[in-house]
Amino acid sequence: MNTLTNYSQMEYLLTNNLGGTSSSTGISNNTSRYHSILSVSLNPPVDRRILVSRVSEIVENKNEKHYISTLKDANGYKEKGFDKIISFKHISYPEWLIKINNIFINKKIIMLEKKNLVALIYENFSNEPTKLTIIPYLNDRDIHKNTLPNQLNLKITESKKNFNLINTNFNNKICINTNGLILENDHKINNIFYDQENERGLFAYEEIISKNKIEKVLMPNEKLYITFSSLESIYEIDNFDFIDKFIKESEDKQKSEKIDDILKINSKNFISYRKSTKKHTIMAGFPWFTDWGRDTMIALEGLTLSQNKISLFKEIMETFLENESEGLIPNVFDDYTGKPGGYNTADGTLWLFIAMYKYYIKTNDESFIKKYYRKMENIIEKHIKGTKYNIYMDKDYLLYTGNKETQLTWMDVKVDDWVVTPRYGKAVEINALWFNSIKIMEFFSEKFHLEFKNKISNKILDSFNKIFWNEKENCLYDYINENEKNKSIRPNQIFSVSLPFNLLNDEKSKQIVKKVFDELFTPFGLKTLSQKDPSYIGIYTGNRTTRDGSYHQGNVWPWLLGPFYEALLKTNNYSFEIKKLIKELLKPLENMIQNEWCSTIPEILEGNWPHNKKGCFSQAWSVSEIIRIYSIIND
Repeated sequence: MNTLTNYSQMEYLLTNNLGGTSSSTGISNNTSRYHSILSVSLNPPVDRRILVSRVSEIVENKNEKHYISTLKDANGYKEKGFDKIISFKHISYPEWLIKINNIFINKKIIMLEKKNLVALIYENFSNEPTKLTIIPYLNDRDIHKNTLPNQLNLKITESKKNFNLINTNFNNKICINTNGLILENDHKINNIFYDQENERGLFAYEEIISKNKIEKVLMPNEKLYITFSSLESIYEIDNFDFIDKFIKESEDKQKSEKIDDILKINSKNFISYRKSTKKHTIMAGFPWFTDWGRDTMIALEGLTLSQNKISLFKEIMETFLENESEGLIPNVFDDYTGKPGGYNTADGTLWLFIAMYKYYIKTNDESFIKKYYRKMENIIEKHIKGTKYNIYMDKDYLLYTGNKETQLTWMDVKVDDWVVTPRYGKAVEINALWFNSIKIMEFFSEKFHLEFKNKISNKILDSFNKIFWNEKENCLYDYINENEKNKSIRPNQIFSVSLPFNLLNDEKSKQIVKKVFDELFTPFGLKTLSQKDPSYIGIYTGNRTTRDGSYHQGNVWPWLLGPFYEALLKTNNYSFEIKKLIKELLKPLENMIQNEWCSTIPEILEGNWPHNKKGCFSQAWSVSEIIRIYSIIND
């Protein structure tokens, strides 16, 4: 194995369910400005800052010093610990086995839940003593920015042999606790280089600072513990038993090697407490995103209902229902204030109806549905009469959304004034969701003997079948407006089959599944545009304009495997044979989850082979939809 090539592409993720993270690569080299030992959220889960960037790690053996850490600056690799790595794995936490001559060091990193605390644990697996020196490099900056020379000032305000308290010029505190010996060590690295930022056309350099180092001679089977934290009440840690207890509990949870169990373990990374609502929420993806309405509604089933986390579903759902405005749920929350930052989504609110329906089917909880029934009815009324962003029901009972300047569907990229995929008008998946939302309200009204005056599902069904079917291609148009019936072969039509209430007869449903299978399917997700289309772009690289221009023009999206496999199951009556086929089709994805993606699933992959991972390296709806499908095929 080429350790540098393989492990450097693997990105692990730990979260504290407060917006804080610890993440890097399999060689412990930060290739992105978002990588760090410790980032914290000052206003959970937003206003996120990196406090501890990295550590240099040195092993002394037979009077020789060896770096077991990896560091790349503007001039290349300055620390080459990657060639000392025997193995790296991540299930619920990252773990390395490192070899220097006849010395073996085991290294683990953990992050405590609901605490701004990360622990590094080094254990001597050898038969002789060895000396470890760990040099922390500190920071204090917004996760989306880089620290420039002389921007950061650090001051040690309390120093003991096992404890340092460091204040930053941004009024934050960094605590270091250890069972080793802390010594002073003033040092700067002013040209740290981030490969991923460079590839994205962004500023790729940063300065980081060390104020101390930790030393300890490890006897055979002895451990060195180091914790980094930013605590509201500063205290010294007298012993580290809580770390060993946390590791033991994590190991007990990860005994299963089944992929769906591994995904469930790591799916907790997406759950975060939101201070502004005093409720939990779902982080859409790491390292960039916070909670998004659309992503949350889609991810809810796999992250909560499929794992029997019923109260968590209700808590998260309430956040969005209680922030509904003019018939729409928030699309995003502001990155700093935590307040609803926008309602510009045509489908997020409609996905809410799907989630509520799935909740009832799972729980038979009539009281929760009744509690929000009138609010849901009011949302339907707002859509019928018309609400923000030119969202309204047209004369044919279909939903019209947006205009040339808006991007309201999940294909929502806009670069300055350029709407990359202008799907305004009557989009196919929006109207599949609209039909399902009405059907769900009709279902609830009949089930609970409640009034619902907008029983228009049959009229929507008639109009949908009349205008969306593309006879020539045996599939559906992607969107329709006053200027065109768009013939692009995209995955959006699969929702007409996958959602709870079908819009098409069996024959047409099977034709759609076949069309998507033939032109869009990969084992890792669906392409967003057929490769036969002249607008297809199979790579995702370059600056923001170039990348965003290809975002939905051919890239593979793993989350779309959920609706695709659901449609495949439905059109084959959930037979044993089709479940067996899907299990085989999932094996390439399983291999990537186990061996390349550190027990998670990314946001996107390039459309062209070999389908390189791009975008967020860990995405909520990608993970959620695969968990959901496993829950069906393993039933």
